[in-house]
Amino acid sequence: MIQNIVRYLPNFRGKKRLLHFLFKQKIESATQTQLKGRYGINYLVPNLKENIAFDIFANGVYEQETIDFICEFLPKDGVFFDLGSNIGAILLPVAKRLENVKIIAVEAAPWLFAILEKNVSTNGLASRISIYNKALFNEDDQTLSFYSPEDKFGKGSLSPVFTKKAVMVQTITLDTLCALNNINKIDVIKIDVEGFEDYVFRGGRQILSTDNAPVIIFEFLDWAENQANGLKAGDAQRTLLNFGYILYEPLKGQLKKISQVKESGAFILIASKHEMPD
Repeated sequence: MIQNIVRYLPNFRGKKRLLHFLFKQKIESATQTQLKGRYGINYLVPNLKENIAFDIFANGVYEQETIDFICEFLPKDGVFFDLGSNIGAILLPVAKRLENVKIIAVEAAPWLFAILEKNVSTNGLASRISIYNKALFNEDDQTLSFYSPEDKFGKGSLSPVFTKKAVMVQTITLDTLCALNNINKIDVIKIDVEGFEDYVFRGGRQILSTDNAPVIIFEFLDWAENQANGLKAGDAQRTLLNFGYILYEPLKGQLKKISQVKESGAFILIASKHEMPD
């Protein structure tokens, strides 16, 4: 009862600390837990310690601003690609809010893919969301090591940053993913692949070079890109600029055009082929 009262309060300063204090034992020990989130969504989460699950536990949703942005730029019958879908924390709310949108989801870690598959099915969305257990890359059909820590399940990567335990995964390019689904236009892409975004963008040269290329929302992390097999910080941004994209940073509810490639720090970035309103 206390949990339900607190978690549905507005996200006030100190709310997460309060929840950590009140439910410390549960947060530290819970595994394979069911959570009820906003929009009537039921989530299966591996644990409650990872940020994704704890945010859903605390507020019923993960990255509300990202979800709002995606929904703002998706037409009612549009196409949304969630690349690095994890447990579905972003795509499930988008699917619930926009009932006619076609969604393609990709998750590399086999054990997380199984949870994603359950979450999609449990919420009655299997007919609307196509999911792939692949690693996005700039080449198809490569076999690569993928590192997905069970405690920090939001940190899966093609580099052994958070765990040395690897599973072998097959790669797919963005262009091939489009061809398999007979898609020649994507409206919005959300991508989170821990610094390997440049590889994914280069594997989508055909779809990303068009004038009607998708709006892309992605995270820039300097350390993640610097450790991504020969990349250096800012490479993903440079590739998008070469494809004709304009880069923006969301600041205080507005989009600020970026004049120079960011090479240090951590930022959420937006890429569009067209000028976006402030």
